[in-house]
Amino acid sequence: MKQDKVINGNCWVAYFDILGFKNEIRQYAGHLDAFAKIQYEEILQRIEKDKAAVRTFTPEEYNYCCFSDSFLFYMSDDSISSYLTMHFVVTGFFHYSGIIKMPLRGALTCGDFYADKENNIYLGEAIIDAHDYAEKQDWIGLVLAPNARAKLEKNNHDPLTFAYDFREYDVPIKQKKSVNGMESIELRHEKLFAHTYGIDDSRHDLFVNWLKSVCNDKEGQKTEYRRKYENTLKFYEE
Repeated sequence: MKQDKVINGNCWVAYFDILGFKNEIRQYAGHLDAFAKIQYEEILQRIEKDKAAVRTFTPEEYNYCCFSDSFLFYMSDDSISSYLTMHFVVTGFFHYSGIIKMPLRGALTCGDFYADKENNIYLGEAIIDAHDYAEKQDWIGLVLAPNARAKLEKNNHDPLTFAYDFREYDVPIKQKKSVNGMESIELRHEKLFAHTYGIDDSRHDLFVNWLKSVCNDKEGQKTEYRRKYENTLKFYEE
């Protein structure tokens, strides 16, 4: 599939955002070029490397774009072969972000989607769904949104087979609550399939050690996000 082809229909879509991005940006005030080189150059090279790897085992082509702290991955349809390609891509992206200590929250979904890469236009319920499920997670993690799970089950595919490195878990979620016109954040849990970061993979231990170092650093810059790191560590230690 050509990269500039317009896509319109039901597709697999994944969205990621970087936790604590505002604070990171402020530290590089006046030196954003250095931040861009450190934060993006290496990871974008990794994405392109993964694209080459994908071509060795599947004809399916995936697409991606990034803006500020957001990364969007998408396929051209909602076939199971496209799902398998997307699964490989997004879990690999999440693994690599842990290696370079870039905390991500991500969600993979399936739904109505329109993409015109040449004109930088991206629309649809799938983006909204993936964005919402990524940003409301109160940890560092990657989940299958309910629409993705429903799509697999509708086609008689067991999510535990096709999402073999995910497990069902009560994921910590933030939800806006309005009482007497005043908005607040309510913390709750939602049962979702969450990525296990390859428990049998050597990178798993590196990821867990990073989480522990942040949780134990009481004076560190990530203090305000410690709860999210602690929530993540609890999942992996279980």
